Amino acid sequence: MQNINHSINLKVKKRIKDIKGFYTHLFSTFLIIPFLIFINLKTVPQFHWFWFAIIAWCIGLTIHWINVYGLSNNNFKEKWKQNQLKEFVGLNNQNETQYIQEQYFLVAKKQTKEIKGFYIHFFITLISSAIIIFINLQFMPSFHFFWFAVGGMFIAIFLHWFGVFGFDVFGMGKSWEENKIKELINKYK
Repeated sequence: MQNINHSINLKVKKRIKDIKGFYTHLFSTFLIIPFLIFINLKTVPQFHWFWFAIIAWCIGLTIHWINVYGLSNNNFKEKWKQNQLKEFVGLNNQNETQYIQEQYFLVAKKQTKEIKGFYIHFFITLISSAIIIFINLQFMPSFHFFWFAVGGMFIAIFLHWFGVFGFDVFGMGKSWEENKIKELINKYK
């Protein structure tokens, strides 16, 4: 019974991560698309290439939505994954507990790596911004192109922060996760 609860808990945590990933993608749409439009109209106003970016972004967002919500009610994907795991790993009652413990370890390790990745990204963004600003002002002081590069890098760092830490601000933090975990566990039982 305990293995079933741990297995359900892992499924629920993955589901919540998928939902958060979709909302991060959706939220980033409202930052990146206007930024691309601004860059296009500021640099090459006679050619509106931003439409290609909008179409590609919307296709990606639609695929992401289908993967998170459209296929979530379809158990085919989950059953297929379980069958593949049983086939490749050889899961049975004896080694299922060990497998579940390894999954918890891998989740914790991945979260730690994501936090570390954010801090590395932030540090590199600060250094890169300073270098880009210096080069721009040193070699082409009449045109401040650094605003585009630095603006894009800080949008990227904000989205990275949002993905790693920022869901509390928008009501999708720990309390939302706990409520969603309870809701999904009841659904899986």
